[in-house]
Amino acid sequence: MTIRIYPSLMEGAPIETHEWTGTIEGWFSSKGIDLTEHDEQPVVVRVNGVDIEPEEWVSTHVTGSDDVEIRILPHGGVFKTIGRVFNFLFGWLMPSRRTPSRHDPGQGRALETASAKANEAKLGQVVPELAGRFIRYPDYLTPPRRRFVSPREQWVEFLACVGPGHYQILPHDIKIGDTRIGALGEGASYQIFEPGQSVAGHSAHEHWHSVAEVGSTSSGTAGLELSVELGATSNTDPASYTFSGNTITRSSGSFPQGWGPGTVIRVTLTLTKTYAVTGGGTFPLLDPNVFTGDFSHLMPISNGTLLTFTAGPVVGTYSAQSVSLNSAGVGSLQLWTLGDPGDEHTPPTPAEPVANVPAGDHSMTSVAVNDRTLTGMSGSFVTYSGAQLPEMTSAATIRYISGDVYGDWTSTIAACPAGAVTNTIELDFFFPQGLSRIEDNGNVVSRSVKTEVQYRDAAVGGAFTSVMRTYTERTLNQVGYTWQISVPGIRPEVRVRRVGSVTTSTQINDTIQWFGLKSRLPTRTSYPDWTTIAIRMRSGGRLGSNAENRVNLVATRILPKVNADGTIGAAQPTRNVADFVRHIVDSIGRGDDAINMQELARLSANVWQPRGEYFDYVFDETNVKEAIDTALRAGMSEFSLENGKIRPVRDDVRTVWEQGYSPQNMVKPLRRSVNPHKHDDHDGVEVEYIDSNGWVESVVQCRLPGDQGIRVEKIKLDGVTDRTRAWRFGMRHRRAMKYRRKQYSFQTELAGLNSQYLSYVPLVGEDQDYGQSAIMVSISEQDSQALIYTSEPLQWIDGKDHVVAYRNAQGDVVGPFAASPGPTENSVIADIPKPWPVVSLKMEPPHVYFGTVNDWCFPALITEINPQSTDLVNISAVNYDIRVYADDNNSPQD
Repeated sequence: MTIRIYPSLMEGAPIETHEWTGTIEGWFSSKGIDLTEHDEQPVVVRVNGVDIEPEEWVSTHVTGSDDVEIRILPHGGVFKTIGRVFNFLFGWLMPSRRTPSRHDPGQGRALETASAKANEAKLGQVVPELAGRFIRYPDYLTPPRRRFVSPREQWVEFLACVGPGHYQILPHDIKIGDTRIGALGEGASYQIFEPGQSVAGHSAHEHWHSVAEVGSTSSGTAGLELSVELGATSNTDPASYTFSGNTITRSSGSFPQGWGPGTVIRVTLTLTKTYAVTGGGTFPLLDPNVFTGDFSHLMPISNGTLLTFTAGPVVGTYSAQSVSLNSAGVGSLQLWTLGDPGDEHTPPTPAEPVANVPAGDHSMTSVAVNDRTLTGMSGSFVTYSGAQLPEMTSAATIRYISGDVYGDWTSTIAACPAGAVTNTIELDFFFPQGLSRIEDNGNVVSRSVKTEVQYRDAAVGGAFTSVMRTYTERTLNQVGYTWQISVPGIRPEVRVRRVGSVTTSTQINDTIQWFGLKSRLPTRTSYPDWTTIAIRMRSGGRLGSNAENRVNLVATRILPKVNADGTIGAAQPTRNVADFVRHIVDSIGRGDDAINMQELARLSANVWQPRGEYFDYVFDETNVKEAIDTALRAGMSEFSLENGKIRPVRDDVRTVWEQGYSPQNMVKPLRRSVNPHKHDDHDGVEVEYIDSNGWVESVVQCRLPGDQGIRVEKIKLDGVTDRTRAWRFGMRHRRAMKYRRKQYSFQTELAGLNSQYLSYVPLVGEDQDYGQSAIMVSISEQDSQALIYTSEPLQWIDGKDHVVAYRNAQGDVVGPFAASPGPTENSVIADIPKPWPVVSLKMEPPHVYFGTVNDWCFPALITEINPQSTDLVNISAVNYDIRVYADDNNSPQD
């Protein structure tokens, strides 16, 4: 068999072909594709036109006679496609719900959907996912279909994808460009469909393939101009014509290609015949001259028919008076001379019979003028309607006099993609100058033009099927028409030509252009995972063409709510960071057990929501860690892992110490370094974000006193749509650049694993100019205070206030507390609340930290925890400085 790979569900040519005999699953395996990687398979498999479910791929065996299609699905959501990335990065820390992949995952790519300003078709790409409240230019699910519903009204309609899941979309938030769709009145409408809802009732769901070869041209016209050349009617006579029945055949050459059904021709026959002339009575009885003979070439003859003789006794043009002619044109007639023709609009009238023609046989040359309407034409012969001309082969003159004239055929153009078939096509015709005739007095009268459309099956070729349509209007305004034609389930190839009279008059307005060609293809009637919107708008004179693909809306994502106690509430419109972070993890098949829900809920209820820190964004393709990082960053937080769970961490003002580190639990001494200020340091921050006031890219400047803004660091902040919060983010970053310049590093045994990313810890080294550390030997009560004995003598500095703290059994630091000297150099007295730590040989004794109020430790934030072996951990940290957070509640002044 041949397996054909297609890039999407749309009709089109395959991008790959493969020969294979065996099971479908076997083919995937042969290409190194592990089907167990996916909860939802990213492709559809069809065998002989029937969809095969994924669970049947293992057992479905195909042979050489089978037709197999594999079509790549549009991704159902940005996060469904990146579960592999998540498992690769963090799967070793989490329980898996499926067999681990043996393949490395590919990395995502950022397509910057947030800055998109037009509707687009994203074939084979992920479906963008909206978080919070954000502007969205929905992606085309069906190509825009433009058609004329009346000569002066062109409408465009399409179905578009808002995104996976459910959204709150308010009517005033749906716009075309910057104009509310409701302000357009009857000129525009929309309908929103929830996931799984049928869209079959709206015509916008239909897939109409527009042919690029038909439409505007490089010469500036709106379509392919259909015209008729004057030369298309000119006929050059051959040596002779054969007249037989209702057919005229040339002895050589072809009739003009502009002739066809509806063309009126004039056939002029010049023949020499012998006629018998007999006498008669006197006028007004029987006229003196009656001509008897074969007048078939002059037929039809009735009273008043004009006959011309060019040789013989009678030369001139006469009015015939039929005496007795049979159906074959044989018999007798009289010739009457013509009276005064009068004015040019009145035909001449008979005056009196021809006289002075002697009786007997006379050889006379007559000219017969016969007008006939063509019913068909093909090269060297034509057929006509009306009385038959005499059977003969003779010289003759045939000329066009009126009626239809046919223009040149356009190119023959396929109406749908290769491999597709249709049963309906639409053609659009446009009259850029209107359709009318202007009379000499200025009156505008109607004008008619015909078009002929021919189609045939592109796969078969052969003869065309022809259909014609007449357009009649009386207007100087531009008009257009859409013509829908049913075809018998084929891939049609189409050609078009104009049919109409030829004129060079400037009083005629009938320029016609072939504006569009479309074919209707199979399409879906529902979208199980996506919210969609059907748009219909009046175009052509009511909306500029640049606005037609600028349909946008502001939507708010509907998601289950993360409650303050960590439980999950009902789905509702939400902008909360926590709700979307949970959704990211849930969308790849991980449950709430993969998240530190208590910390997520705490930050949501106590920090993000009260401070108005929301996450508003549209994702394109990315990976899970980047997605979570982006969401948390909007809440001035970061991603970390804690005991195999995702834990959001917010760098904020700290008042409670976590673990303590000193020589008592360091394997290597504390190393300190300072990054000094340099002349080429950044002296300002510039934050770029999307402002919800107009949804435009905006920039906010972040400066500290003394910053000149010469070397500015530029930050792109996704997910924040508020100027104040963007400024606060930039100021936090600017202050960290200035005040967080000290680095620490040390090594511990397993104690280092007690800390987490950004843990707030006191560090004590061996530098005597700073704090000291020791082992707590004992702790007892003395005068309602704690008397602590230490393993090391304590150094007191005259004139300084001192403090003491200790590390409890859980590794957390308690204190510091104001301290005074004890009875010995190894003791200290402090007012420490109970319960006091237990000193026992059964467990590691508490550590004691001692020093002056300002220098008893190095306040630090852990930035990296790197296990080196089964019992050693390297730790890095930066200094904690309260000045970093000084603008967290301020606002920009400009």
